[in-house]
Amino acid sequence: MKLLAERLYLRDLELSDIDAVHEYASLLEVVLHQEWGPNTIEQTREYVAGCVLGNSLPDRRTLELAAVLNDGSLIGSYRASLSEDGTEAEIGYSLNPRYWHRGYATEAAKRLVDYLVSERRVREIFATSRPENLASIHVLEKLGMQQVDLYRKNVLIRGEWRDTLVFSVKV
Repeated sequence: MKLLAERLYLRDLELSDIDAVHEYASLLEVVLHQEWGPNTIEQTREYVAGCVLGNSLPDRRTLELAAVLNDGSLIGSYRASLSEDGTEAEIGYSLNPRYWHRGYATEAAKRLVDYLVSERRVREIFATSRPENLASIHVLEKLGMQQVDLYRKNVLIRGEWRDTLVFSVKV
């Protein structure tokens, strides 16, 4: 799978992506609002290997994609998990901080949403964020998403119970 955008494309993660993924997955600033990480190299190897295996399934409902600049630089990863009936999807993403604040996160997310709507016929897309993650919230809002729920202290991140915002857009 390869989804082309203006300055980048999304493609299936590959085993050769381990070092590029680990470059950002091992950074606290990247995983600050996540339940996982910072990753050891072994955790990153296991993650990428699991993504490659999942992407090889013929009827996969989870897409694990690398965000790659047109020059070939892997800058992040994107996930879309489709519901059993395929009408809903949840998306998520992580981006190497060297590429933050350049519009790449939004460009890749928009391309993924376009694919989900046009090719997979998804009718509603969800995403979650911590209230403190203003940059991610901004990306979700640029996708047309609105906050539809708030879960109080529902997730344990590095020893602290944190809130989760739920965003959605019906397409």
